[in-house]
Amino acid sequence: NTNMRLTLLPLMLFIDSSSTSRALSSHRSCFVSRVSSTSQNRALPSASFSLLGRRGATDHSLRIFLSSDSNDQQEEQRPTNIGKAEMTKILAHVENGTGDKNYVVMDVRGESEIMMGTGLMSSDVKNLPLPQITSMGAFNLGEESFEAQFNFPKPNVEDALVFTCQAGPRSQQAAQLAAASGYKTIIVYEGGADDWFGGEFFYS
Repeated sequence: NTNMRLTLLPLMLFIDSSSTSRALSSHRSCFVSRVSSTSQNRALPSASFSLLGRRGATDHSLRIFLSSDSNDQQEEQRPTNIGKAEMTKILAHVENGTGDKNYVVMDVRGESEIMMGTGLMSSDVKNLPLPQITSMGAFNLGEESFEAQFNFPKPNVEDALVFTCQAGPRSQQAAQLAAASGYKTIIVYEGGADDWFGGEFFYS
């Protein structure tokens, strides 16, 4: 019995030490894994924040650049809106050949609409229907083609373009098309024929 106990003792010690080693090894790997995952979890947000911060700053700068560029274009293309008093002065300059600008006054209503309604505000006002401006790209035509189509010389880029219609909206559209074609000095008579003639004419 004594010999048997002595034989079993080393075996028990070996088993205990092996189990302890495996337990420690398992615990150590678990600990390392937890530490690694924790450090990664801590590192990722800071890295993500850094990348997002840089991207956000870049996007913000890009938005500022695009916004300022868009605003500059809008400032350049925005027409000057005038009322009846200013329109009266412009027509006087056109009729008398005075003033510091060469004004070209254009009514963008349809020809039949003008003939059946109010007529033109002055014999110096030209008729340039909005549908033909859009369909033919009137302001991009050559000088000869423009004059042959509309029966008056094509305005120069340096001229002051003055648009009028029935009540204003079509003049605004024509002004935008003129600006897109490179014209810089653009004026819109907001009231149009309704304001000029007192609104006593109605169109069917």
